[in-house]
Amino acid sequence: MILMKEKLYKHAPLVLLLAGLLLWFAALSIDRFYHKQVLVWMPFVIIQLIVSTACGILIRTLYQQVHMDALTGLRNRKYFFAKLSEIKTKTPVSLILIDIDNFKGINDTYGHMVGDHVLHQFGEILQNSTRKNDIIARWGGEEFAVILFHTDTEEAFNIADRIRTVVEDHVFSCETITCKITISIGIASIEEGKDVGTEQFIRVADEALYRAKEKKNYIVIDADCR
Repeated sequence: MILMKEKLYKHAPLVLLLAGLLLWFAALSIDRFYHKQVLVWMPFVIIQLIVSTACGILIRTLYQQVHMDALTGLRNRKYFFAKLSEIKTKTPVSLILIDIDNFKGINDTYGHMVGDHVLHQFGEILQNSTRKNDIIARWGGEEFAVILFHTDTEEAFNIADRIRTVVEDHVFSCETITCKITISIGIASIEEGKDVGTEQFIRVADEALYRAKEKKNYIVIDADCR
C-alpha cells in the first residue's frame, strides 16, 4: 500500500496532466460531434492542463517534504517505520542502525555548520555504499538506519563493514575545515519465513548498536532475531 501511494505521489504531475489531456480529447470529440467552435473552449482546456500539472508538482513536493529529511535528503523516521511495518519475510531481511561516534565533539569543536556537512556527506556515503532497493533513513540526530532486503546476517555484516571502512577513510570537509569520524553499527536479521514484530526488530538492532557504541568504531550482530 505504501509503495503504491509513493508511486502515485511521485508521478502526480504526469497523472494529472494525462487526466487533463483526456479531458481535452473528450471536449474535442464532443466539439466534432456537435460542430461547436473550438476556440470557445480551447482556453479553458489549456488552463486546466496548466493547473493540473501545477497541482501535481505541489502534491509531489509536499509528499517529499513529509517523508524526507531536509538536511541529508534521505528518508525520515516516519517513512522508515511505515516500510518496516510492511516487511514480509519471504526472504531474509536485515536492519542496520548506525551512530556517528562522538558527534557532539564535532559540533562543540567546529560548530553546527560543520556538523551538518558531516551528516549530509555521511548520507551520501550510505547511498553510495548500499543497493538501490535498500531503504536508508536518518533515524534521528546522528543516527541512521538501513533496511537490507534479501540479505542474511553474513551479507549484512559485509555491507556494514564496507560502510564502516569507507567512513573511516573518508575526509569530511566544510570550507577550510576537515575532520575524520568513525561509526558504530548494530545489526539485526530475520530469517526467511520467520515472523518478528516491528518493535522487536528495532529493539534487537538498537541493543546491538548500544553494545557497539561502548567500544566505538565497532559492529555488533544480535542473534535474537535469527
